[in-house]
Order: sequence, then structure tokens, then C-alpha cells
Amino acid sequence: MSNLKRIKKVINWLIYKEIGESEKEIAERLGYTKSSFSQIVNGKVPLSDKFISKLCSLDENINLVWVQSGEGEMFLEHNLNSEQDVTIPASVWSVIQRQAQSLSSRDRQIEDLIAMLKEQVQENKKISARQDALATSAVAG
Repeated sequence: MSNLKRIKKVINWLIYKEIGESEKEIAERLGYTKSSFSQIVNGKVPLSDKFISKLCSLDENINLVWVQSGEGEMFLEHNLNSEQDVTIPASVWSVIQRQAQSLSSRDRQIEDLIAMLKEQVQENKKISARQDALATSAVAG
């Protein structure tokens, strides 16, 4: 993978992680105009170590060595693992479980209501069809 592809991959990651909403916002965070940033990213201006360092500094999980040389992995494993370990207190977990049960109960109620409405619509169609049949036979008779 070329340097520019790795740079673009990092930029897409930063946008995904909402460090910047767009390339323009990332450029501004790094102190570049959108135009100069675009020229660097598209290879019209040579990549500098300063640019790569600034880009990687936006997320501590980005492996600077990988961006510069392609060696290793895109992410520093120890930083990613530390973000994945989350402890939820028991009191909070019980609230989450109660909310999930409540939402599940509401889903069932909504499904029941939809079923009842469908039955009413079908019944109304039958009544309407009978009335149309009676009106047609009265006119014919």
C-alpha cells in the first residue's frame, strides 16, 4: 500500500471516529487550508514527516511507523485494547436491563395494536363489500 493510500485510510478513520466531520475539518484542525491539504493528500505536494506526525497526533491509536513505512499494523494494539475494556456498574446495568424489558414490552403492545388494526381494516372491507353488493342488487332489482 502506498503512503498516500495509508494517509487516506487514516483520514477516513478520523472521520469515522468523528474527530473531524470531513476532510476540510481535519485540514483545519491540522492548520491547513482545504486546498493545501487536498494537494498533499492527492500527491501533488510531497508528504512531509511533519504532516504525517500532525495527522497521527489526532488519534493516539494510529501507528506512526505504519503510516510512514507500511510496517506493522495501522493501530497500536495496546491503545485499542484499553478502549475496549469498559466496566458498567451493577446499578447502571440493572437500569439498562429494565429499560430493555420495558422497550420489549412496548414492542409487543405495538405489534398487538397493529394486528387489531389490520383485523378492523379487513372487517371494514367486508362490510363495505356487503353494502356495495346490497346497493348493486337494489339498483338492479
